Formats: sequence, structure tokens, C-alpha cells
Amino acid sequence: MQDFTRPGGASGDHRRPSPRTGPRHRVAAPLRFLLALILPFMGASWMGAPGIQAQVPTVAPESSEAVVIRMAEDFIRALSAKDTATLAPLLSPYATLHSVRVGPDGPEIRKSTREEFLAGLGGDGRELLERIWDPTATVAGSVAVVLAPYDFFVDGRFSHCGTDIFAFLKGAGGWTITGVTYDVVREGCPPSPLGPPGAGGA
Repeated sequence: MQDFTRPGGASGDHRRPSPRTGPRHRVAAPLRFLLALILPFMGASWMGAPGIQAQVPTVAPESSEAVVIRMAEDFIRALSAKDTATLAPLLSPYATLHSVRVGPDGPEIRKSTREEFLAGLGGDGRELLERIWDPTATVAGSVAVVLAPYDFFVDGRFSHCGTDIFAFLKGAGGWTITGVTYDVVREGCPPSPLGPPGAGGA
């Protein structure tokens, strides 16, 4: 600390108040302490003031069309993986599956319940792969339909193609698949835009 003693000896020294020890400093020090305590809280309150509040980006809710398409795609992936734990909650307890294929005596319609479908999925140990593309969704209130072309492979070999139609209802718990209808076409299938399996479309 610098000495402000007047010339003339130590006995008659008169010292001016130091800038750091004078009355003004004694008042300023507690003030700075109080400000250090208060300012952080004032800053938090300013953030909540109108016009100063930080802008948080909002995420638009997923549309019903996007939800049912995603559920149809989840169904296909789980079917290919024989993942009944994922398939079961996607299907309504009352869901049914219908298919039509050409047999020796003409078109043959088959039906299975949810339980029959889940129990029989992949029971013979074969490797399955189903792919869909360009799905379209129609939603009307609590009813929805998803339609998509598909192809199907067994143990890496092409088996058939066709069209999948998923029926949905929206209840208290959200959307659920109430029915899957598809045709089985074994000849004359157009090439899939996904290319062969393993080429980026599997």
C-alpha cells in the first residue's frame, strides 16, 4: 500500500485516507457483495420476462399418416426378424390376416388370427425377408389404411410379390393394426426399386 505521509517527520504525520480504506470504500465493499448475490437471480428473472425469454425450438407432432406408415414398416421389419415381441403390441387382440393366392383350383383365400400368425411365424427355421416401398396412407378420423407393394424372399431366394394393405383403428391407447390383407403373386412380378437384397434395399 502506498504511503501518503507529508514531509516533516514521523511525529507530525498527517495521513489522507487511503482510497481503499476511506468511508467510500467501506460502503462500496458491502454493496459489491450484495450485488454479487443478487445479480444471478435477477438474470434468471429477466430470462422469464416477456420479450426476453429464451426461444426454445418447438417440434411439430408426428402426423397420423406418418404414425401408421411407421407402424406398417415396423411390422414388416419385425416379421422379417421373426420378432414376435415387437409384432404383438402392434396388432390388436382382435386382428386378423387375410391373403389371396392362385391355387390349382383358382384364387384361394386364407385367414389367420393374431395368435395363429404369431405362433406360426418362422416355425420351420427358414430365413425370411419382406420389403415394402412407396407406402401411402389414408386417414379419416379414427380409421386409417396403409397400402404398399412388397416382395418376399425365403432363405435369400425370391418367393413372391404383391400388395400389403394394413387397416388401423385409433383407440384410447393410440393406433393399432386391426387387419393385414395381401395377395401372393408368384409370376410376372416387376423389378423392385429397392434392387436385390443386400444392395441397400434389404
